[in-house]
Amino acid sequence: MTRQGQDYVSLRYFWDKPSDYKEHRLPLPEIKGLSDKAETDYYTRLPVDYATTGQSLYNWLDRSDRILANALKEPHPQGLIIAIATDKGLAHLPWEILHDGNSFLVEKTPPVIPVRWVSNGKTITTTNSPQNRPLNVLFMATSPLEVEPELDYEAEEGKILQATARTPIDLRVEESGYLTELSYVVREYETGYFDIFHLTGHATHKYQKPYFLTEDEYGNRVDSSTADIYNALQFRFPSLIFLSGCRTGYSADGAVPSMAEELLNMGATAVLGWGQNVRDTDATAAASQFYWELSQGGTVTQALSSTYRTLIQQHKKTPDWHKLRLYVANTLPEALVTTLRARGRKQLPKPSTTVEFRDDENRLRVARREDFVGRRRQLQNCLRTLRTDFDKVGILIHGMGGWGKSTIASRLWDRLPEHEKILWWRQIDESYLIKKFKNKLIKPAQLELIPYLENSQIELKSRLIYLFSQLAEMGETVFILILDDFEWNLEPRAGGYILKDTAAPILEALVKAIQETGTSNRIIITCRYEFDSDLLAYFYKQGLQPLQGTELTKKLNRLENFQSDNLPRNLREQALNLADGNPRLLEFINNEVLSKQDAENELTKLEQSPELWKEKIIWEELYQLIDEPLQKILSYCLIYEIPVPMAALEAVCNQLPNYQQQLQRGLNLGIIEVSPEVKEENRFYRVSRILPHIITNIRLPEAPKLYSLYQRASEKLGELWGNEENRSEEKWQEIFRLKFANKSNPERFRQGFYQTLAVQYNKEADQAFEFELRKCADDLVEEDGLLNALENYLKQRQWRKADEETAWIFYQVMVKEKYEDWDDLLKNFPCETLRKIDRLWLDNSNNTLGISIQSKIYQNLSGDDEEKWMQFCDRVWGSQNKTYNEIMRDIEESEEYQWIPATATIPALIYTHNYNCSMYLIVRNSNGSLLSRRDL
Repeated sequence: MTRQGQDYVSLRYFWDKPSDYKEHRLPLPEIKGLSDKAETDYYTRLPVDYATTGQSLYNWLDRSDRILANALKEPHPQGLIIAIATDKGLAHLPWEILHDGNSFLVEKTPPVIPVRWVSNGKTITTTNSPQNRPLNVLFMATSPLEVEPELDYEAEEGKILQATARTPIDLRVEESGYLTELSYVVREYETGYFDIFHLTGHATHKYQKPYFLTEDEYGNRVDSSTADIYNALQFRFPSLIFLSGCRTGYSADGAVPSMAEELLNMGATAVLGWGQNVRDTDATAAASQFYWELSQGGTVTQALSSTYRTLIQQHKKTPDWHKLRLYVANTLPEALVTTLRARGRKQLPKPSTTVEFRDDENRLRVARREDFVGRRRQLQNCLRTLRTDFDKVGILIHGMGGWGKSTIASRLWDRLPEHEKILWWRQIDESYLIKKFKNKLIKPAQLELIPYLENSQIELKSRLIYLFSQLAEMGETVFILILDDFEWNLEPRAGGYILKDTAAPILEALVKAIQETGTSNRIIITCRYEFDSDLLAYFYKQGLQPLQGTELTKKLNRLENFQSDNLPRNLREQALNLADGNPRLLEFINNEVLSKQDAENELTKLEQSPELWKEKIIWEELYQLIDEPLQKILSYCLIYEIPVPMAALEAVCNQLPNYQQQLQRGLNLGIIEVSPEVKEENRFYRVSRILPHIITNIRLPEAPKLYSLYQRASEKLGELWGNEENRSEEKWQEIFRLKFANKSNPERFRQGFYQTLAVQYNKEADQAFEFELRKCADDLVEEDGLLNALENYLKQRQWRKADEETAWIFYQVMVKEKYEDWDDLLKNFPCETLRKIDRLWLDNSNNTLGISIQSKIYQNLSGDDEEKWMQFCDRVWGSQNKTYNEIMRDIEESEEYQWIPATATIPALIYTHNYNCSMYLIVRNSNGSLLSRRDL
């Protein structure tokens, strides 16, 4: 559909040949009215029902002569494409919600897919030249620091990997969120290698221009224009670009083109974007379904149709489905790759086992750049310090063996091209240090510095000060010294580590020389332990943690035996539990255990004989430092399964002697993991799960001590995280897991339910509570005691408590009877239980409160079902200008008079849980009586 002349647009449709089309003219002035209506009915916080708006658009296209309806009757087994020209406001209209009165056109079979077309006066064509190989995708996620909400930038990538597990795609991830780094990645591949570039993150409009919020090398916000993205791609556009950010496909009136349109005008072929603000969960669900279909050999429009249809079916979870928009230039790409079983189809390359070595002797093994995963925030923190923090002379990267400290240092090596590199591995000595500096002095003027540098009669600090200051005057490149595996320069003392007497003066000389000259020379230290030294005041300390979530998924994708179809799921989980996200241990298990024919016995042997692998992670001398007091601290901290604030660790350890000192020892020794946040008060901590395998005394205590730990832990996390601002389902799950594990508390489940009521409409809390409760279904109260508490509350006229207890009874029935969700429960709630609940309410309120009373109220309302239901909800939650809380207060204040206000319509909580106001429970026959299950 495109604009023709000043007065109309032309609707052309064809099946195979673009030149063989039929044409109908539609009045152009009517678009202004449609656009105005879209602003009030669609582009608004509370939109009109999408089917209603979609039908208005459909009727405009269909006209009185049924143009569209007749076109849809024609056979089109591959689907029908409606191409809408982007000029004169046509692209602004929400074509995705076209509705014929029965369904959205995008969900029909075959589907009708709208495509926004940047025509530039040319005819749209299709091209179908699929590559006979897996789909190649270049993926970059951005989530700048201090930009809210913080994007779960690993989740979308993880969902894509999960969705395409059976038809794997070659997903090349640029880890930094930094466009300059993206440009380096693009240069590594030949033109045409990638089928898709996927950019996910936040986008915005500023000064009437679209921008994508990317990161600089330190993680700070950068508002990147379309031209910036174009330049980063090195003019090498793939077949499709997916801009997964808010309003990347939005243009109000055609005067200010969307980011998608700008890319097409720069030479892109097709761009997928979002027409409005989109929730992260919806964007993630869309991407995973879209790539699954493309990886199967589906066309772009087939993949888009599959995505719409899937998201519509999950409408309650993904209401933003209709905001996904496809823009094309003059060529609409079809299938990007062939089907999985196509003859001669190339397979994904096997995961690489090649490594790099940074030292001259080829002993220091690090992961290659393309095999490196995660650690974005840690790298950004380190770069920020090395380049901008002039109060520091360097960084200390510390943590358990195998966590990738050397590889992080190697990536910093790549990211600091302006520095001259000096790498020192393991134990340092003065003469070798001088030799390494000397080897870097090759220019004539630099050679004159060597005699002074080699003069051992002068203290080392003075020689280094002279060297650094002279080089600075010459304008020469500054040094970065990488002191790797620095634990070889430490010795144990007083439960921790200190510098050896041979290493202490060398490090002091380096630090003081840099500090006193004020030069930009820097030091990177990697070490298993945080040692005791005043010199560390001049270093930024970057702790580490094992790989988790999507970082772990990406690592496993590079380990062939973990991905084998022959690996049983239980054996894979056993191996993952043993490795606990430690990259080195994962590689060891992949190469030395899962590769064996009898992998199960080999893994069991590994679990029972940690001496076969523990030296890769923990040195023998460390065992002497993990004494009984520290073992007890670590045992108590095992109560948490996810990283938690230090206050939470202290809460479970505060009855043990010197607990704060012992926790600090655990951190210093690298056996307590730490998250990458810059500010210490924002960091999270967790005890490594590898420790119980190698030190048997580190284990959770027995009951009843265990129950008291669960109680303290759940109370503390409830205090820290149990609020409306917490939108992390994982954190809520940990709160409820700990609460429910305390079997000494018979009220633990009811208390957990009250926690969800306290943060009502917190979807993450609801989902976490239900998830953990279902795991404990067998421990819930039996049916004969189900109504006891409700009866007591009603007899005592504690109406609010009775309302809450009624909702809790419903919840218990849902879990114990294994109903799928709240709606499923209300459709099928056991009639006998429902009658008992209703009778208790009636008997204790003089027949004024109860579900049957509410049913009569509903039947006396007027209008259709939807109108009656909205009136009923208003009555329950606020009648005569009173809110639910005000109604409850009226009822409570009336207690001494033994009467109930006419406005009272409780119980009420059963109608609002999880946002769902469901009619199933309240709609009855005309007299409002409670009948059989069929009538519910």
